[in-house]
Amino acid sequence: MALHDAGTIERMPQISFFRTLAAFTFTLVLLGCGGGGDSDADNALGPDEQGPPLVGTDLDRFRGVSLASAGGLPTAALEELVATGVEWIALIPFGRQPRFDVPEVQLRTTRGRWSQTDAGIRRIAEIAASAGVRILLKPHIDLVEEIDGQWRGTIAFNSEADWLRWEEDYRSFILHYAALAADSGIELLSVGAELHKVVRQRPGFWRQLVGDVRQRYGGSLTYGANWDREFEEVEFWDLLDFIGIHAYFPLTVKMDASIEELELGWQPHVLALEDLTETYGKPVLFTEVGYRSITGAGVDPWDWRVRRSADGGAEQADAYEAMFRTFWHRLWFAGLFVWEWDPAGNAVNTRFDTGYSPQNKRAAEIMSKWFTHPIG
Repeated sequence: MALHDAGTIERMPQISFFRTLAAFTFTLVLLGCGGGGDSDADNALGPDEQGPPLVGTDLDRFRGVSLASAGGLPTAALEELVATGVEWIALIPFGRQPRFDVPEVQLRTTRGRWSQTDAGIRRIAEIAASAGVRILLKPHIDLVEEIDGQWRGTIAFNSEADWLRWEEDYRSFILHYAALAADSGIELLSVGAELHKVVRQRPGFWRQLVGDVRQRYGGSLTYGANWDREFEEVEFWDLLDFIGIHAYFPLTVKMDASIEELELGWQPHVLALEDLTETYGKPVLFTEVGYRSITGAGVDPWDWRVRRSADGGAEQADAYEAMFRTFWHRLWFAGLFVWEWDPAGNAVNTRFDTGYSPQNKRAAEIMSKWFTHPIG
């Protein structure tokens, strides 16, 4: 999750007979893949062991949350997640880069939140597997020096030498987590997140990187593309298993939009996503999605710095309801990972909280209703 420039999707694809036909054909392909819920997370996925398809029928969805654990993962916290219908946890380790234009990526395997360390990732994978919960490992780049208007999406360099140096570091960074994922039985790995300029300017690098990762890791792959134009500019979706999107799309300009108005706000984005599934024949996965507990929760969901008053989570809950109503029944939609969930977050004062977590708020009830809701 990061603050970045706002934008809107300029292209408005037209609904067509071919979209309906492609969706039906895509459904038949999914149905022919077999079930995706019987894989054994205790077994390591090596490069010669391709994992089973994770979306096998129209009843399968990723029901996930992004986990932010500074300490352990207590049994009670895991039981709470399972009780809400959560079946997947996203873990997000960070590589450190001095600033957006410095070609250096540093591994941080022992520092940061416990859930971001190698030891924490291994232990959480073990604990989660014991409860039948599976893992998405989604490494991010963290910029040490913050500069206005610059973030991981603007990482770029002026010389070929700097590009090659950065690519070498980033390849080592991702291959480290590919090996960790394989050794830990982790079933889904993201090869990157929100690196818009790198994606746009160095497409050949990504195709080579995905090939390198496939040699070391036999699980499923995705990439977490930013909602603001990037997801339409990724040229290597054909090499991945899921079209991953950080889905902080703007839905309204109103401070107190109704659920129906928020659903309407999704429609241009739905059309763009449908076009993407038709082009690549891959399901869409929201690798991140979330809303803050503020007035105007659907106006600028990506902006974690905007200052508005807390509303007790009412608009946050409405935004989740609109999102689930819009996507949960679509056969090309693979599911989602809610941003974010802290196992130690039980003390949140929902009256004054303006953060993203749905815990102890009505949004958690909405999430649980849909996560446990039969899809048909």
